[in-house]
Amino acid sequence: MLFEAVYWRSIAQGNPPSLETGFADPEVTKTLADWGARDGDTAVVAWLDSEPVGAAWYRYWTDDEFIRGYIDADIPALIMGTHRDHRRQGIGEQMIDWLIQRATQDGIPAISLMVSKDNHAIHLYRKCGFEDYEDRGDSLLMSRKIH
Repeated sequence: MLFEAVYWRSIAQGNPPSLETGFADPEVTKTLADWGARDGDTAVVAWLDSEPVGAAWYRYWTDDEFIRGYIDADIPALIMGTHRDHRRQGIGEQMIDWLIQRATQDGIPAISLMVSKDNHAIHLYRKCGFEDYEDRGDSLLMSRKIH
């Protein structure tokens, strides 16, 4: 699902990199490096008919090591991917709702993310309560307060 999240545009255009090339990108690799070994690593996987169709997760970063979507060390950054055949069916919203409930239980003050302005998911994020935090040219840094 990380591949779907990162390479959504090239997948839609029919020219994605190979999995090997895509995951060789250092920015992609560090997104899941040592997953589960860091405090706060939290994820949900959506299944349909015994097949994974989506995944969403958040992770804490630091000023020295961060990904797109990072605001500060107290706010985990969210990444989400839904298989292209299962988008716009409510799966992403369900995953985000689950993560928000978990963040509420864990006392997390907010969640952040980065989305390209031409990504249809921007509508989903706004529907789920994410607000524009900073305009980054072709992308928006967004955040959602957790109550």
